Amino acid sequence: MKTIKLLSALALLTAFTSCDILKQATNTTTGTVFSINGKWRLVSNIPANSLQNTVVTVSPFISQGKITTLANSAECLREGDVKWKAITSDNSNGYTIDDLQNSCNSSSLKYMPANITVINNDEIRITGKNSMGLNNVQVWDRVK
Repeated sequence: MKTIKLLSALALLTAFTSCDILKQATNTTTGTVFSINGKWRLVSNIPANSLQNTVVTVSPFISQGKITTLANSAECLREGDVKWKAITSDNSNGYTIDDLQNSCNSSSLKYMPANITVINNDEIRITGKNSMGLNNVQVWDRVK
């Protein structure tokens, strides 16, 4: 019976550690281990200049980030919307995501592919395209 419990625990541990959201990137500036989990506040959004001070929360074991505090939205986003989905660690010490750009039409949410670059343990940069196809750069700070 102990063997079965041990094997079950080992299988469960293996399943959790293989999840992409749990794979941690190495911070290229400090060499420390980085985790995307936690709360992130938008400090800069170019060219849109909107959503500053919006907070996205990434929870362990879920490869998505939900808007938990919404500010300055012109894109019809709402608290509880999944802003970042399909968060996956990449091979260059960052992450790839689908970033919600517009939810004015709830039947077809506008997600755009983007990349997260780890600046340091408390700052990330998201680069991709906005809903109009223009380059979009967002800077997010970790909420402590």
